[in-house]
Amino acid sequence: MVTPVEKRNSNKFYDFHNDKGHSTDECMQLKKQIEELVRAGKLSHLIKEMKQGRKQTKIGRKEVADKDKPTTIYMVRSWQRTVKQKITQSFEQEKEITFPPLTTNDGTDGPLVIEAEMGRHTIHRMYIDGGSSMEILYEHCFNRLRPEIKSQMVPATTSLTGFSGETTWPLGQLRLLMTIGDITHSTKAWMNFMIVKSLSLYNGIIGRPRLKAIQAVPTMVHGMLKFPTEEGIVTIRSSLLIHAECTSIDTSSPIPREKNTRPANLTLPLHPNFPNQEVVVGGSLSDKGRTELCALLKKNLDIFAWQPSDMT
Repeated sequence: MVTPVEKRNSNKFYDFHNDKGHSTDECMQLKKQIEELVRAGKLSHLIKEMKQGRKQTKIGRKEVADKDKPTTIYMVRSWQRTVKQKITQSFEQEKEITFPPLTTNDGTDGPLVIEAEMGRHTIHRMYIDGGSSMEILYEHCFNRLRPEIKSQMVPATTSLTGFSGETTWPLGQLRLLMTIGDITHSTKAWMNFMIVKSLSLYNGIIGRPRLKAIQAVPTMVHGMLKFPTEEGIVTIRSSLLIHAECTSIDTSSPIPREKNTRPANLTLPLHPNFPNQEVVVGGSLSDKGRTELCALLKKNLDIFAWQPSDMT
Protein backbone atom coordinates (compact mmCIF):
# COMPACT_ATOMS: atom_id res chain seq x y z
CA MET A 1 0.00 0.00 0.00
CA VAL A 2 1.29 3.47 -0.89
CA THR A 3 1.43 5.93 2.04
CA PRO A 4 -0.46 9.21 1.39
CA VAL A 5 1.82 12.16 0.66
CA GLU A 6 0.67 14.11 3.74
CA LYS A 7 1.59 11.21 6.06
CA ARG A 8 5.08 10.58 4.69
CA ASN A 9 8.16 11.39 6.77
CA SER A 10 9.59 14.50 5.12
CA ASN A 11 12.92 14.01 6.92
CA LYS A 12 13.70 10.86 4.94
CA PHE A 13 14.52 10.76 1.22
CA TYR A 14 15.06 7.76 -1.07
CA ASP A 15 16.93 8.12 -4.32
CA PHE A 16 15.33 5.10 -6.00
CA HIS A 17 11.98 6.90 -6.43
CA ASN A 18 13.28 10.44 -5.95
CA ASP A 19 10.69 10.98 -3.23
CA LYS A 20 10.26 11.43 0.53
CA GLY A 21 8.87 9.06 3.11
CA HIS A 22 11.68 6.62 3.94
CA SER A 23 15.36 6.07 3.29
CA THR A 24 16.76 4.11 0.36
CA ASP A 25 17.78 1.28 2.74
CA GLU A 26 14.15 1.01 3.91
CA CYS A 27 12.65 0.87 0.40
CA MET A 28 10.83 -2.47 0.18
CA GLN A 29 10.17 -2.14 -3.55
CA LEU A 30 13.89 -1.69 -4.21
CA LYS A 31 14.70 -4.75 -2.08
CA LYS A 32 12.15 -6.86 -3.96
CA GLN A 33 13.54 -5.84 -7.34
CA ILE A 34 17.11 -6.62 -6.18
CA GLU A 35 15.97 -10.06 -4.98
CA GLU A 36 14.31 -10.74 -8.34
CA LEU A 37 17.45 -9.71 -10.19
CA VAL A 38 19.57 -11.99 -7.98
CA ARG A 39 17.27 -14.96 -8.68
CA ALA A 40 17.44 -14.18 -12.38
CA GLY A 41 21.24 -14.15 -12.27
CA LYS A 42 21.46 -10.51 -13.29
CA LEU A 43 23.71 -9.58 -10.36
CA SER A 44 25.89 -12.68 -10.26
CA HIS A 45 28.99 -10.64 -11.08
CA LEU A 46 28.52 -8.81 -7.77
CA ILE A 47 28.01 -11.85 -5.55
CA LYS A 48 31.03 -14.00 -4.63
CA GLU A 49 28.93 -17.06 -3.83
CA MET A 50 27.54 -17.12 -7.37
CA LYS A 51 30.84 -16.77 -9.22
CA GLN A 52 31.39 -20.51 -9.53
CA GLY A 53 27.94 -21.12 -10.97
CA ARG A 54 28.41 -18.23 -13.36
CA LYS A 55 31.65 -19.73 -14.68
CA GLN A 56 29.97 -23.09 -15.31
CA THR A 57 27.22 -21.54 -17.43
CA LYS A 58 29.84 -19.90 -19.60
CA ILE A 59 31.95 -23.00 -20.32
CA GLY A 60 32.47 -23.27 -24.04
CA ARG A 61 30.92 -19.86 -24.65
CA LYS A 62 33.16 -17.46 -26.53
CA GLU A 63 33.71 -14.19 -24.70
CA VAL A 64 32.59 -11.21 -26.73
CA ALA A 65 34.91 -8.21 -26.70
CA ASP A 66 33.41 -4.87 -25.69
CA LYS A 67 33.87 -3.49 -29.18
CA ASP A 68 31.92 -6.42 -30.64
CA LYS A 69 28.92 -6.14 -28.31
CA PRO A 70 25.65 -5.05 -29.94
CA THR A 71 24.93 -1.34 -29.79
CA THR A 72 21.78 -0.54 -27.84
CA ILE A 73 19.18 1.80 -29.31
CA TYR A 74 16.65 3.16 -26.83
CA MET A 75 13.44 4.96 -27.58
CA VAL A 76 12.38 6.70 -24.39
CA ARG A 77 10.80 9.95 -23.28
CA SER A 78 11.31 11.75 -19.97
CA TRP A 79 7.56 12.21 -19.53
CA GLN A 80 6.62 8.54 -19.65
CA ARG A 81 5.23 7.04 -16.45
CA THR A 82 5.23 3.28 -16.94
CA VAL A 83 6.18 0.28 -14.86
CA LYS A 84 9.30 -1.81 -15.45
CA GLN A 85 8.92 -5.56 -15.56
CA LYS A 86 11.18 -7.29 -13.03
CA ILE A 87 11.86 -10.28 -15.31
CA THR A 88 11.30 -9.99 -19.05
CA GLN A 89 12.02 -13.58 -20.13
CA SER A 90 11.40 -17.07 -18.78
CA PHE A 91 11.70 -20.63 -20.13
CA GLU A 92 9.62 -23.79 -19.71
CA GLN A 93 10.48 -27.28 -20.91
CA GLU A 94 7.08 -27.71 -22.49
CA LYS A 95 5.92 -28.15 -26.08
CA GLU A 96 2.47 -26.61 -25.77
CA ILE A 97 1.88 -22.86 -25.58
CA THR A 98 -0.57 -21.99 -22.81
CA PHE A 99 -1.47 -18.90 -20.82
CA PRO A 100 -2.63 -18.67 -17.20
CA PRO A 101 -6.23 -17.65 -16.44
CA LEU A 102 -6.77 -14.01 -15.48
CA THR A 103 -8.83 -12.54 -12.68
CA THR A 104 -10.29 -9.04 -12.62
CA ASN A 105 -7.14 -7.76 -10.90
CA ASP A 106 -4.68 -9.46 -13.26
CA GLY A 107 -3.51 -8.62 -16.72
CA THR A 108 -2.46 -5.37 -18.32
CA ASP A 109 -4.04 -2.79 -20.59
CA GLY A 110 -0.74 -1.52 -21.97
CA PRO A 111 0.87 -2.29 -25.34
CA LEU A 112 3.01 -5.37 -25.89
CA VAL A 113 6.54 -3.98 -26.29
CA ILE A 114 9.71 -6.07 -26.47
CA GLU A 115 13.37 -5.65 -27.30
CA ALA A 116 15.19 -7.52 -30.05
CA GLU A 117 18.57 -7.66 -31.74
CA MET A 118 19.15 -6.94 -35.39
CA GLY A 119 22.15 -5.77 -37.37
CA ARG A 120 24.22 -6.13 -34.17
CA HIS A 121 22.02 -3.52 -32.49
CA THR A 122 19.83 -4.17 -29.46
CA ILE A 123 16.60 -2.35 -30.33
CA HIS A 124 14.27 -1.40 -27.49
CA ARG A 125 10.56 -0.59 -27.78
CA MET A 126 9.59 -2.85 -30.66
CA TYR A 127 5.78 -2.88 -30.72
CA ILE A 128 4.03 -6.22 -31.30
CA ASP A 129 1.03 -5.41 -33.53
CA GLY A 130 -1.16 -8.31 -34.59
CA GLY A 131 -3.15 -5.92 -36.78
CA SER A 132 -0.23 -4.90 -38.98
CA SER A 133 0.52 -6.72 -42.22
CA MET A 134 3.98 -5.13 -42.46
CA GLU A 135 7.12 -4.80 -40.36
CA ILE A 136 7.96 -1.14 -39.73
CA LEU A 137 11.19 0.58 -38.69
CA TYR A 138 10.82 4.28 -37.95
CA GLU A 139 13.27 6.77 -39.39
CA HIS A 140 14.55 7.97 -36.00
CA CYS A 141 15.70 4.39 -35.25
CA PHE A 142 17.02 3.77 -38.76
CA ASN A 143 19.23 6.87 -38.51
CA ARG A 144 21.00 5.38 -35.48
CA LEU A 145 21.99 2.15 -37.22
CA ARG A 146 25.55 1.59 -38.36
CA PRO A 147 26.38 3.08 -41.79
CA GLU A 148 27.05 -0.35 -43.29
CA ILE A 149 23.56 -1.43 -42.20
CA LYS A 150 21.82 1.69 -43.48
CA SER A 151 23.54 1.32 -46.84
CA GLN A 152 21.59 -1.92 -47.41
CA MET A 153 18.28 -0.05 -47.75
CA VAL A 154 16.64 -0.44 -51.16
CA PRO A 155 13.64 1.39 -52.70
CA ALA A 156 10.22 0.36 -51.43
CA THR A 157 8.04 -1.67 -53.77
CA THR A 158 4.69 -1.05 -52.08
CA SER A 159 2.88 1.70 -50.23
CA LEU A 160 1.40 1.62 -46.73
CA THR A 161 -2.24 2.30 -45.92
CA GLY A 162 -3.20 3.77 -42.53
CA PHE A 163 -6.34 3.37 -40.42
CA SER A 164 -8.09 6.30 -42.10
CA GLY A 165 -7.18 5.10 -45.59
CA GLU A 166 -4.28 7.47 -46.18
CA THR A 167 -1.45 6.14 -48.32
CA THR A 168 2.23 6.61 -47.44
CA TRP A 169 5.29 5.65 -49.43
CA PRO A 170 8.13 4.37 -47.23
CA LEU A 171 11.59 5.88 -47.48
CA GLY A 172 12.79 2.41 -48.45
CA GLN A 173 12.96 -1.15 -47.19
CA LEU A 174 15.65 -2.98 -45.24
CA ARG A 175 16.01 -6.75 -44.79
CA LEU A 176 17.52 -7.69 -41.42
CA LEU A 177 17.93 -10.86 -39.37
CA MET A 178 16.13 -10.28 -36.07
CA THR A 179 16.79 -12.25 -32.89
CA ILE A 180 14.21 -12.32 -30.10
CA GLY A 181 15.28 -13.73 -26.73
CA ASP A 182 18.52 -14.07 -24.81
CA ILE A 183 21.74 -15.93 -25.64
CA THR A 184 20.39 -19.18 -24.11
CA HIS A 185 16.88 -19.35 -25.57
CA SER A 186 15.93 -17.33 -28.64
CA THR A 187 14.44 -17.44 -32.12
CA LYS A 188 15.53 -15.79 -35.36
CA ALA A 189 13.81 -14.67 -38.54
CA TRP A 190 14.59 -12.49 -41.54
CA MET A 191 12.36 -9.43 -41.56
CA ASN A 192 11.75 -6.97 -44.37
CA PHE A 193 11.29 -3.62 -42.61
CA MET A 194 9.61 -0.66 -44.27
CA ILE A 195 11.44 2.53 -43.27
CA VAL A 196 8.79 5.11 -42.37
CA LYS A 197 9.20 8.78 -41.57
CA SER A 198 6.76 9.40 -38.74
CA LEU A 199 6.88 10.51 -35.12
CA SER A 200 6.24 7.48 -32.90
CA LEU A 201 6.75 6.31 -29.32
CA TYR A 202 8.23 3.10 -30.71
CA ASN A 203 11.32 2.18 -32.69
CA GLY A 204 9.44 -0.22 -34.90
CA ILE A 205 6.54 -2.62 -35.38
CA ILE A 206 6.56 -6.40 -35.74
CA GLY A 207 3.40 -7.50 -37.55
CA ARG A 208 1.54 -10.70 -38.37
CA PRO A 209 3.81 -12.11 -41.11
CA ARG A 210 6.92 -12.48 -38.95
CA LEU A 211 4.96 -13.51 -35.85
CA LYS A 212 3.66 -16.38 -37.94
CA ALA A 213 7.16 -17.15 -39.24
CA ILE A 214 8.52 -17.70 -35.73
CA GLN A 215 5.25 -19.36 -34.57
CA ALA A 216 4.89 -16.73 -31.86
CA VAL A 217 1.65 -16.24 -29.96
CA PRO A 218 1.13 -12.75 -28.46
CA THR A 219 -1.45 -11.87 -25.84
CA MET A 220 -1.93 -8.22 -24.97
CA VAL A 221 -3.94 -8.80 -21.79
CA HIS A 222 -1.15 -10.98 -20.36
CA GLY A 223 1.58 -8.70 -21.69
CA MET A 224 3.36 -11.78 -23.06
CA LEU A 225 4.80 -13.16 -26.27
CA LYS A 226 5.44 -16.93 -26.38
CA PHE A 227 7.27 -18.90 -29.05
CA PRO A 228 8.57 -22.48 -29.31
CA THR A 229 12.20 -23.59 -29.46
CA GLU A 230 13.74 -27.05 -29.66
CA GLU A 231 14.16 -27.12 -25.88
CA GLY A 232 10.75 -25.74 -24.91
CA ILE A 233 8.61 -22.62 -24.75
CA VAL A 234 10.10 -19.15 -24.27
CA THR A 235 8.00 -16.40 -22.70
CA ILE A 236 8.86 -12.75 -23.39
CA ARG A 237 7.15 -10.23 -21.14
CA SER A 238 6.42 -6.70 -22.21
CA SER A 239 9.43 -4.55 -21.30
CA LEU A 240 8.64 -0.98 -20.31
CA LEU A 241 10.84 1.65 -18.66
CA ILE A 242 10.23 3.51 -15.42
CA HIS A 243 10.21 7.30 -15.30
CA ALA A 244 13.64 7.65 -13.65
CA GLU A 245 15.34 5.49 -16.28
CA CYS A 246 13.74 7.45 -19.08
CA THR A 247 15.14 10.69 -17.67
CA SER A 248 18.66 9.32 -17.28
CA ILE A 249 18.89 7.46 -20.59
CA ASP A 250 17.40 9.95 -23.04
CA THR A 251 20.49 11.98 -23.96
CA SER A 252 19.69 12.44 -27.63
CA SER A 253 18.51 15.76 -28.96
CA PRO A 254 14.73 16.11 -29.34
CA ILE A 255 13.18 15.49 -32.73
CA PRO A 256 12.23 18.89 -34.18
CA ARG A 257 8.61 19.36 -35.11
CA GLU A 258 8.02 19.48 -38.80
CA LYS A 259 6.25 22.53 -40.12
CA ASN A 260 2.74 21.77 -41.21
CA THR A 261 3.30 22.90 -44.79
CA ARG A 262 1.42 21.54 -47.77
CA PRO A 263 3.55 20.64 -50.82
CA ALA A 264 2.90 22.89 -53.80
CA ASN A 265 0.91 21.42 -56.67
CA LEU A 266 2.58 20.97 -60.05
CA THR A 267 1.17 22.29 -63.33
CA LEU A 268 2.07 20.17 -66.38
CA PRO A 269 1.13 20.14 -70.10
CA LEU A 270 -0.08 16.79 -71.44
CA HIS A 271 -1.13 17.21 -75.08
CA PRO A 272 1.69 18.18 -77.48
CA ASN A 273 -0.81 20.02 -79.75
CA PHE A 274 -2.27 22.04 -76.89
CA PRO A 275 0.68 23.08 -74.68
CA ASN A 276 -1.30 25.91 -73.10
CA GLN A 277 -3.87 23.52 -71.69
CA GLU A 278 -2.32 22.17 -68.51
CA VAL A 279 -3.35 19.87 -65.69
CA VAL A 280 -2.61 20.22 -61.99
CA VAL A 281 -0.94 17.28 -60.21
CA GLY A 282 -0.94 17.15 -56.42
CA GLY A 283 2.43 17.95 -54.86
CA SER A 284 1.93 15.35 -52.13
CA LEU A 285 2.43 12.53 -54.65
CA SER A 286 5.77 10.77 -54.72
CA ASP A 287 7.98 11.05 -57.79
CA LYS A 288 6.99 7.54 -58.77
CA GLY A 289 3.29 8.21 -58.28
CA ARG A 290 3.46 11.47 -60.24
CA THR A 291 5.28 9.78 -63.15
CA GLU A 292 2.79 6.91 -63.30
CA LEU A 293 -0.18 9.31 -63.18
CA CYS A 294 1.17 11.46 -66.02
CA ALA A 295 1.87 8.36 -68.12
CA LEU A 296 -1.71 7.17 -67.57
CA LEU A 297 -3.18 10.54 -68.58
CA LYS A 298 -1.04 10.77 -71.72
CA LYS A 299 -2.08 7.26 -72.70
CA ASN A 300 -5.74 8.31 -72.58
CA LEU A 301 -5.62 11.77 -74.19
CA ASP A 302 -8.56 10.89 -76.45
CA ILE A 303 -11.07 10.87 -73.60
CA PHE A 304 -10.54 14.58 -72.87
CA ALA A 305 -12.04 17.53 -74.76
CA TRP A 306 -9.13 19.64 -75.97
CA GLN A 307 -11.15 21.81 -78.38
CA PRO A 308 -14.86 22.56 -79.01
CA SER A 309 -15.11 19.97 -81.79
CA ASP A 310 -14.16 17.24 -79.31
CA MET A 311 -17.40 17.89 -77.42
CA THR A 312 -19.71 16.82 -80.22
